[in-house]
Amino acid sequence: MPRRTGRTAALVSLALAAALLVGGLVVTGGGVAAAPAGRSGARGAWEVRSLGAGQYAVSWTSPSRLPLTSDRPTVVGPAGWLIGTSTIAPDGRTVRARVAAPTRPDADRLDVVLSGDRLDVVGRDRSQRGAAAVDPPLDLPGTQTLPVDPATPGPYAVTTSDYTLDPVSVPGMRTPIEMVGHVVEPGAAEATGPRPLVLFLHGRHGVCYDPSDPDAWSENWPCTAPFQEIPSQLGYDYIQQVLASQGYATVSIRVNGINAQDFAAADGGADARARLVQAHLDHWVGLAAAHQVDLSRVVLVGHSRGGEGVDRASIRIPLTAPYRVVGQVLIAPTDFGAQAAPYVPTVTLLPYCDGDVSDLQGQKFTDSGRDLTADDTSLKSSVLVMGADHNFFNSEWTPGASAAPSSDDWAGATDQTCGTGDPQRLSAAEQRAVGTAYVAGAVHLFAAGDQSVLPLFDGSRARVASQGDAQTLSAAIGGGRALRVPGTSTGLTLADGATTRFCSGVYDSGRIALCGRDAGAAAATPHWPMSGERIPVRTFFEMAWTASGQTGGMLLSSPLDLTGRRLELRTIVDGRASTAVRVRITDADGASALLDPVGGDALPTLGSAPEVRKLWAQTLAVDPAGAAVDLTRVVAVDLVGVSNRGRLWVADLSSAPATLAAVPARRLPTIDLSRVRIAEGAGGAKVAQVPFHVNGVLTAPARFVVLTVGQARGDLQRFPVDLAPGQTGGTIPVGYVADRRADYRRLVTQVAAWPTHNVVTDRYVGDLTVQDDDPRPVIRVRTVARRVTEGQPAQWRIRIDRPADLDVTVTGRVVHGPGRPVRVADIASSWTDLHVGPANSSKPLWSLGAMTYDVLASGQRELLVSIPTARDDETEAPETLTLRFRVGKESYRRTVTVVDR
Repeated sequence: MPRRTGRTAALVSLALAAALLVGGLVVTGGGVAAAPAGRSGARGAWEVRSLGAGQYAVSWTSPSRLPLTSDRPTVVGPAGWLIGTSTIAPDGRTVRARVAAPTRPDADRLDVVLSGDRLDVVGRDRSQRGAAAVDPPLDLPGTQTLPVDPATPGPYAVTTSDYTLDPVSVPGMRTPIEMVGHVVEPGAAEATGPRPLVLFLHGRHGVCYDPSDPDAWSENWPCTAPFQEIPSQLGYDYIQQVLASQGYATVSIRVNGINAQDFAAADGGADARARLVQAHLDHWVGLAAAHQVDLSRVVLVGHSRGGEGVDRASIRIPLTAPYRVVGQVLIAPTDFGAQAAPYVPTVTLLPYCDGDVSDLQGQKFTDSGRDLTADDTSLKSSVLVMGADHNFFNSEWTPGASAAPSSDDWAGATDQTCGTGDPQRLSAAEQRAVGTAYVAGAVHLFAAGDQSVLPLFDGSRARVASQGDAQTLSAAIGGGRALRVPGTSTGLTLADGATTRFCSGVYDSGRIALCGRDAGAAAATPHWPMSGERIPVRTFFEMAWTASGQTGGMLLSSPLDLTGRRLELRTIVDGRASTAVRVRITDADGASALLDPVGGDALPTLGSAPEVRKLWAQTLAVDPAGAAVDLTRVVAVDLVGVSNRGRLWVADLSSAPATLAAVPARRLPTIDLSRVRIAEGAGGAKVAQVPFHVNGVLTAPARFVVLTVGQARGDLQRFPVDLAPGQTGGTIPVGYVADRRADYRRLVTQVAAWPTHNVVTDRYVGDLTVQDDDPRPVIRVRTVARRVTEGQPAQWRIRIDRPADLDVTVTGRVVHGPGRPVRVADIASSWTDLHVGPANSSKPLWSLGAMTYDVLASGQRELLVSIPTARDDETEAPETLTLRFRVGKESYRRTVTVVDR
């Protein structure tokens, strides 16, 4: 099977726990040890271990520490394998995950992927694939420059201060988290009136650096001399200064303690970050009066994993809190949990050249919020920032501006799109200018109700002077739009020449029913998860044409009123051919009008080469004013191909108002999944119950979807859970098999939940841990013969006293033993070539660290470890070959003496 090469978040969004805990064995007279039992490839080493009952622990160990980035390393396997969330071991080098598969996974078909690059293969995939030349600049005719620029500094004098409070304890984090805030606000004497509060939260980055050595890094926490903390919280001061001059109070908080400890968190640390946001807001309750802060108007700004953290805070902060979140800005965010915050206006900035969160998974904050509840009028906007990378939005992650060493996260070739030689690639200063304009614009919109900046976010082709030549595209839902969803509230019109259908929004290279069946293996498809992710998906309208004038479209199940409004279609362009369309609207009486989209009929291609192509839904907008149809009763929308050929997908269409609608003061109830531990017992197939709790009051029927990876072989459950008004909780059934054979010490059934209607998830990961209570196998290690003659193999027999349903990995290290040790020359070259490599034949074998690797597979009871000796013509004294076998922390030595004939 060909390797996947460009899918960064493959199976990440499962968000399932992957706690790979070491099981114990009873040992008498010998031992075994966990060791790599898969493949040692071009880089690093794989291990695949059976856990029993159709589950496998897979891990890959890097030769060096993994970088601290916001994307998470992900174990990727062939389609159909369900892989839980990958976590990183405390060594900072080992990526671990759990696999449910009917047969043992083949390590040769596994990869570990981080930010689009296979870590287990030497080199950078993005550079190796040799992308095409630099793409030409986007042609965006009709783009308007707004008369008011939100990045323009205001009239108020600014003051800066910092605070440090006692650290706070956070569940799942061994060391308490620092409480540090960088405050930029108008001077105390400035007559600003009540000041909204803007809180910034940085993402996952390095935590400690050595000011005297740019190559020295430490991820030990807390930092110890000579290392100092990387001041990531200072990286948004450039935006804070502008906002403070405009009359806003701002604080940027530091979470290095979370970054240093979230490697094993199933949710990537989102819960911990949300708790820190709430802790700082609680602190500001006591500061508000003295600082003239209006806590009823709080805007949260989160970068990278900080984006997911502030969104989680927005979900869980109730309306009864002494502060109110009125909006949030998410910059290049992760969204491992596919969550969104209903009733909280949200702008998500997506950097086109993001080399960290390269799949643009932050798009899910817009898409996931679309169908959660009917009366959510909050704006959900996505802004694609051409030429922007991940890091440069934070000046402390930017070369030339940061205190600690930093880098550009885009790692492709310099002479391709997004490379440093691309004229569209933004410099750090240009990217910060865009960040200032769009963060400030969203703050003005959400906290001050300034709708003059709305065109930056609502799908209009708009810009402000301060962004210079930087190009942006936006698309939005909510805000008072009347929405029609393909396949749900629409049917198909009678196509004329074009091919139309509804397809399932999933990326898969082969299945014809899926939208992404031919998307290009390396293209980013932020609206479409991979088929293995099993998360709820949406239906899209697809149209393809082969000649100009061919048409197809959607018949609306209820008429759409376009009076005083414009028609918007969130449209994904295939990108491998020029695409131009016009729009025909038809009313209930059959009258129709053919209209030109705002800005012209051409839809820009977002990247020509697969390595940079973004299949992202841009806005196709039509102004129907003056059309000779009844705009109050539009019942059909057709697309007419203008280009000679093309293919596109429509995520949804809507009637969009010129101004935002009011947002109701509501929050949806949240779901928390539990973690349950039980003893296995006996009796065959059983069912346990994993509780969930509803926080808040359910006033209408609700639904969420559950996915479990059970212990029974092939036991995969995916089903909806329906909730009734007033329901406060329930349970999720999880099947498992109780037997009398030893399994992995703890078998974990992983559970994840995704909201679909009238409810949201907070703690969306749970599990059932079945504690194996069967007698552990007794391991014995014995020498087959204590003395062997040259040319005969030295052998050790490993036996267990009963069959077990888990793999026992056996290692033996050659160590210095009694007597005269064997040399390299005394062992057959077929063995030393494999286990030692080129070496001085006269050296003692033990001095080279030679080891054996074997696996006593599930169900087997005996294993023979053999090292062939070499026969020579020399007369020698007896020599000894000693192996140290290990089981856990115990070690046992066994020696074989090699003698002449």
